Amino acid sequence: MEFLYLSPEFPPNYAQFILALDRLGVNVWAIGEADFYFMPERLRSSLRYYVQADLHAFPSVENAVATLMEAQAASGIAPHFDRVESHNENWLGLEARINEKLGMDGIRPADLERLRKKSAMKRVFQDLGLPAARGECIRDLDHGLMLAEELGYPLILKPDEGVGACGIHKVADEIELRELVSGIPPGTYVLEEFIDAPIVSYDGLTDTAGRIIFENSLVYGDGVLEYVLGKDTFFYVTRIIPEPLAAIGRRLVQAFNVHGKFFHFEFFRKGDAYLPIEINCRPPGGAILDMMNYSVDGDLYAAYARMIRLGEPTPPAEKKYYCAYVGRRERAYRLNHDEAIARCGDRLAEHGENPAVFQGAMSRYRYIVRSPSEEDLLRLARDLMEQ
Repeated sequence: MEFLYLSPEFPPNYAQFILALDRLGVNVWAIGEADFYFMPERLRSSLRYYVQADLHAFPSVENAVATLMEAQAASGIAPHFDRVESHNENWLGLEARINEKLGMDGIRPADLERLRKKSAMKRVFQDLGLPAARGECIRDLDHGLMLAEELGYPLILKPDEGVGACGIHKVADEIELRELVSGIPPGTYVLEEFIDAPIVSYDGLTDTAGRIIFENSLVYGDGVLEYVLGKDTFFYVTRIIPEPLAAIGRRLVQAFNVHGKFFHFEFFRKGDAYLPIEINCRPPGGAILDMMNYSVDGDLYAAYARMIRLGEPTPPAEKKYYCAYVGRRERAYRLNHDEAIARCGDRLAEHGENPAVFQGAMSRYRYIVRSPSEEDLLRLARDLMEQ
């Protein structure tokens, strides 16, 4: 099997996908922006061939694909790829263009609007009869002011196409709205009502027929915007997925035609109701995939590789642990680092400094802890975050 992987160097933990594919005898050919020798030796050794390219420039990627195919021919392999993947929202459009150019199964450019634009997602939610935050993509300032009068302040202004909290603003009044809208291109931002409610997720993995083979849910302490604005980062994998959440999540997997991919859907929880916020056809970011593994004592990297190579995914079903992420910033905490490690004891799954690009949302230092008891886990997290 010939597998094309985009950006093998980032995020660092996703190298585990390549290692798992290589162990099953898959030839992994890769294109990325890093220097080859910047990558860890284990990763380099698991790649059949690597080409450095500018992933933001499709002609550069086309040249890289051609180089890889020349390397295949030189190795006695008929030049082709069976699948392209990155597990990264940034390169979803690149996957689509490569699929179309090479005639492969998978996401195509025509799919990107509903998979990446929040306004298009909102229309799908509405078509399914699901409640969602009222709002729409604004054409200009007049349109924004008219919508604000209808919805009332505060409001949320966010890019129609974007990842995480980048570019998101909580708008308190008309003065602030005028200032913000004056600096953005028309038709590129969504203005919607502010919903003050906890955020949860429905995540998982589908096989190539679109069947869900693993389910997960996160409970967030705050929204990503609050983390970027300086709050300590806290969220956790729960052992129990509420059936109403799972039912809506399964409908959305079908509606968005998620095949052979991880997914990450976010919702507001209002009482017993779940209001979809957005969908992502990728694993949840940062260390969350590892947290999902810690929660089941399993290996979703290997499960994905078996699904791709053998069509026989066997991810563990039992959630043994609640697993929490606690991020700490440059502050004075009641427990210093050594005391925090001691307090965690055998509940500590991992700890370490985050890559600089993640520190805005994920804090500088992470502690990932797990426990079979939700009460015990929440108490431990409070101790780690107490200043």
